[in-house]
Amino acid sequence: MSRQKSYKTSQSSTVRAQQIKATIRKLKQKIQKLQREGEVAPPNCHIIRYQTKQNQKIYWYYKLQAAEPIFPMARDPHKKSKYLYLGKAGSEAHINAVETMTRRSLIDELSRVIHSLQESYFALCFGGETEPDPSYYTKGLKND
Repeated sequence: MSRQKSYKTSQSSTVRAQQIKATIRKLKQKIQKLQREGEVAPPNCHIIRYQTKQNQKIYWYYKLQAAEPIFPMARDPHKKSKYLYLGKAGSEAHINAVETMTRRSLIDELSRVIHSLQESYFALCFGGETEPDPSYYTKGLKND
């Protein structure tokens, strides 16, 4: 029979704070490594599959879609579009977009984890780990 893992710790808050800071440092290094690997898609972009009909046939294509116009338009590079056309599945542009989106997704998730760890660090360092239980002060009142 396996023993249930205890979540209590005998480590001091200083040691735990150092562990959190070390983990944040490692995660930031992972983000830097991802950025060095290649281009990262802009935030709030998605790869969209869409179809066109021509000569009684349906063709499927892909485009990178942003929340705001950020991509230079093919006909007028001074104007911006919300879409960057990638062509057919497996095209060089499509594969590149998938790779840039993969890096973006990983960076975004690592950033969320870092933010969560930073909140834990602040709670640990500034006394947010414990707080008074408000129900303790209301015991014995009429509505109990």
